[in-house]
Formats: sequence, structure tokens, C-alpha cells
Amino acid sequence: MPIIEINDIHAPGLEIFSTLTEAQLRNELEPEKGIFIAESPKVIRVALQAGYQTLALLCENRHIQGDAADIIERCP
Repeated sequence: MPIIEINDIHAPGLEIFSTLTEAQLRNELEPEKGIFIAESPKVIRVALQAGYQTLALLCENRHIQGDAADIIERCP
């Protein structure tokens, strides 16, 4: 997964983290296209083990080489 440094909360691509409502993320009409947000490394690891795919990861720079490094390696 490419790493992109973000310095502005309004940067393109952050909408899924900041502006979409729970109903928009859930996508009731097409549940297989729904999105959920996992907010801890433990939950992300469990989701990856269950076969879920990542759309994006948002983490502080210090976690890229730290506690999120193994998660980032598992994401295409």
C-alpha cells in the first residue's frame, strides 16, 4: 500500500474518514460494497485474518514503522 503523507484534513481521499455518515458507509442497498472503519490495530488484524480487504489506512507517522508496520505489509 503506498504511503501518502497528509497535512490537511481536507485532502482528497479522506472523505471516508471524515464526512461519510454511518448509513453511507454501510450501503444498505448493496451491503457487499459497504465499508466499515476499524479503529485499533487489534481489530484491523482480526478483519484481515477474516478476509476483509483494506480500502485505506489512516495512522500517525510514528506508527508506520511501529505497531502498524505488520498491518501495512499485509495490505496491497
